[in-house]
Amino acid sequence: MISLKAIPKPTELTNKVVQELTARYKKEGSAVWRKKYIIDALLKRSANKCCYCECKIMEEGKYIEVEHFHPKSLYPDEVVAWKNLLPSCKRCNGKKGDHDTKKEPIIHPVRDNPKSHLTWKNYRLYSKTKLGDDTIGVIYLNDRNRLVRKRFDIGDKLMEALEGLLQSTIGYDDRTNFSTRSRNKIVGQLTNLMREGTRQSEFSATAATIILHEESYSNIKQLFLKNNLWNDEFIELEKAVEFCALDISQ
Repeated sequence: MISLKAIPKPTELTNKVVQELTARYKKEGSAVWRKKYIIDALLKRSANKCCYCECKIMEEGKYIEVEHFHPKSLYPDEVVAWKNLLPSCKRCNGKKGDHDTKKEPIIHPVRDNPKSHLTWKNYRLYSKTKLGDDTIGVIYLNDRNRLVRKRFDIGDKLMEALEGLLQSTIGYDDRTNFSTRSRNKIVGQLTNLMREGTRQSEFSATAATIILHEESYSNIKQLFLKNNLWNDEFIELEKAVEFCALDISQ
């Protein structure tokens, strides 16, 4: 789970439209929120990911469900209130259900920074605060089959790739296989691995946390600095990874 940036509501969602759609929902109970301009804006906000678990939606049979942070069944006046709408996968939206977030708050990924409330250890999330603990429980963010196993698979592949890149970087440092091609190869590999820990990537909090806490990454970075390969792009990429990474639970 990562922090999402606030973005302006769609221009089509005027105050008049909000009033009309809200009235229609109260009268008919119809899915007035399923407007293309609403869905497109929500997907843009989250880089096509679920706001809670970070799975990619609209891929592999998954589809977006417009999540009403304050449930529409309890707060119908907020059924198309822009600040109340989030992009969710079916699993997370179903787990949250009609949980009353006004009486028992959970993390709102736009309003709250998940890093302040959650920590990470062994592919599971742990709480720093009551808000974090309630979020883990309500969304069931440690679902072994659907989430923990997926995080493990991502982490296992990432750690293996980092170890392989470290050996290639050591070879470059020793000049045992020096060439422009080998330099470009290790630079490209590190760039791609770090991008997995940025907000556009699926399960970016998991990837970012692993990257920043793996000794192999630290060693790669030191060798890149030694060989003048650590450039402005890597500096910006590392900042982007730090944005998504969680602290490790002790």
